[in-house]
Amino acid sequence: MKVVAVLSAIGGAGATTVAAHLATALHMQKRQTLAFDFCTDNLLRLHFGMPWNDHGGFAADLLNGRDWHKSAYRSSTGVDFVPFGQLASEEALDQLTGWLREHPGWFRNQLSAIQAPHDTITICDCPRMPAALREQVLAAADMVLLVCSPDTVSYASSTRIAAEVRMAHGPSTMIVLSGFDPSRRLDRDISVLLRTQHKQSLSPVVVHRDESLREALACKQTVFDFAPSSQAAYDFTALATWTMARLGHEEVHA
Repeated sequence: MKVVAVLSAIGGAGATTVAAHLATALHMQKRQTLAFDFCTDNLLRLHFGMPWNDHGGFAADLLNGRDWHKSAYRSSTGVDFVPFGQLASEEALDQLTGWLREHPGWFRNQLSAIQAPHDTITICDCPRMPAALREQVLAAADMVLLVCSPDTVSYASSTRIAAEVRMAHGPSTMIVLSGFDPSRRLDRDISVLLRTQHKQSLSPVVVHRDESLREALACKQTVFDFAPSSQAAYDFTALATWTMARLGHEEVHA
């Protein structure tokens, strides 16, 4: 099983959107896929049509000693996903993160134990904070996709964090430029900076700014259902193809 962590350096860069659509695109390409939400915002589920008032998820089950596997859902399009869920209080979150700090390899061990096809790809929506949640994902990751929006703060943060993650965890860490609008000068400038100064760690696939993404989420869908002919649908299909090729390349050279 391969694990891909999708992380953003700043809020609003689009990591959850990328994670949901990458998992869906891989599923559409006949790959066994699991989407796993480690973010306390619990938003990944909305891309898969889960009702807003359904608070189920692995966090509360884990905290209460229940089997987290029972927190898994399947979307109407067949994508398997595990939502974070909703905890009762900040104290409950503190208890969860404390337990995870005491069991640093929990997630990696859980994935190793489940009986899934060997070529399964788990896509994790990885939070920046709390660190105990982030480290569970990064410790299990074979590949990290660091989502960067085309603005100055995101660029500076993404390039710094990419270097830090690569140094600490060693897996393939690649920056994905998301929300790119070629009609905007700053977007073009950020793209040039990434291609000239960080070419070796930059995904060749760019996710363009596309209004269909916001509209699809409002309908609790991915763009593959809402606007299958959109630019975003094309971009995420290409990103999935590149991700599979990259994972295969890393496996050959392991």
